[in-house]
Amino acid sequence: MENQGQNQEQKDYGQVHFSWQFHEFAQHERSKSWYFWAGAAVVFLVGYSIISSNFLFGLIIIIAALTIVMLQRNNQEIEFKIAEDGIVVGKKFYEYKRLKNFYIIFNPPEVKTLYFEPKSFFEPRIPVALNDQDPVKIREVLLQYLEEDIDREDEPVSDQTSRMLKL
Repeated sequence: MENQGQNQEQKDYGQVHFSWQFHEFAQHERSKSWYFWAGAAVVFLVGYSIISSNFLFGLIIIIAALTIVMLQRNNQEIEFKIAEDGIVVGKKFYEYKRLKNFYIIFNPPEVKTLYFEPKSFFEPRIPVALNDQDPVKIREVLLQYLEEDIDREDEPVSDQTSRMLKL
């Protein structure tokens, strides 16, 4: 029964060229001082919101801090596949016709990420950690299906900021 499911899966997406797993969010090494300064920043901002009577700002800071802590605890492994008919990220399938282009930012050891840009303005960019995959081989396969955005040489500012602050 399990083999039938695998065959059906391959029929749905065509031949799978590459498949690997990656963490949903980057795992950062954080020292005790990072936690101290992050906690101090939260306390300072909440204190400022109380002094300035801007309670909504304080609530937003608390929710953001709790969200960051909860996301790091629930960092799941996501399965990724590059197939003939599209890409599979977790349980979501993206046909190539829904994607505008792709680009690879490869500056090891800090950044090894494959990005997909959807055609729809309302869908977010799709980042995929390359881990130990060969970016040249992946690029060769993707060029058969998608255009590469060769103008992108740096990772998005949001990802740079997140990495710099170890969020």
